[in-house]
Amino acid sequence: MMRLIYGFCLFLNISLSWASHEIVHIAVSSSIGNPLTSLCQKFNQSTKYGCKITTAPAGHLYAHIMHGMAYDLFLSADETYTEGLINAKKADAQSRIAIAEGRIVLWSADPKITPEALYQILTEKENIVIAIANPGASSYGAAAREMLQEYGLWTNIQSRLIYGKNIKHTYELIMTQRIPLGFISLAQLSPEVRARKQYWEPQTYRYKPVKHEVITLKAAKNQKALVAFRDFLRNDQSCQILSEAGYGCSNSLHT
Repeated sequence: MMRLIYGFCLFLNISLSWASHEIVHIAVSSSIGNPLTSLCQKFNQSTKYGCKITTAPAGHLYAHIMHGMAYDLFLSADETYTEGLINAKKADAQSRIAIAEGRIVLWSADPKITPEALYQILTEKENIVIAIANPGASSYGAAAREMLQEYGLWTNIQSRLIYGKNIKHTYELIMTQRIPLGFISLAQLSPEVRARKQYWEPQTYRYKPVKHEVITLKAAKNQKALVAFRDFLRNDQSCQILSEAGYGCSNSLHT
């Protein structure tokens, strides 16, 4: 009986000890949700702090924060949202750092199609529609539009574009083969597809990089945990997770 009581007390002490640690709450754009889930798990395992994320389209999270929803950090794929929070005095401008860069690719769910065939469809097949995220609502869509303009294709291609609500919706249109091909984020593709290079990638200098930025919110309460998580984002392990997920990541982004 005494052993059972001792065991229960030990369990209770451990639980209370964990409960007393701060948990950083991060609002994360759905376009980078998957690797952030992995990062959060690693952070939980390797530090004394906890981590949880709320994932949604960046615009939705932005609206929540503007209306008083309490998070500690905000991670977006659109610089305009970050700047909007700074201008509204909802975020600390000095805390703003880029942790990853997204890349756009032209992709089809047809496993037999080649990068050369994708480019040929883009430039020559005037009767095939192409999906793109809404440039007015998605930084990836804006990047795709800029790239098409740089290649001199935008004017001729507009009539056959189908706009997804966001980058996730655009991927779903192609994955379900409702649309034969389109521009998505490289990170949306599986490691196997990326390894086989079953996509066409435009030259990265043809468009402004899609920067995923993290910023500290003024309403943040869990200061120790959020500082620890920001430091964690700067280490090599975090950079490796992001790179393996298909994002550009280097120490230069974290300065």
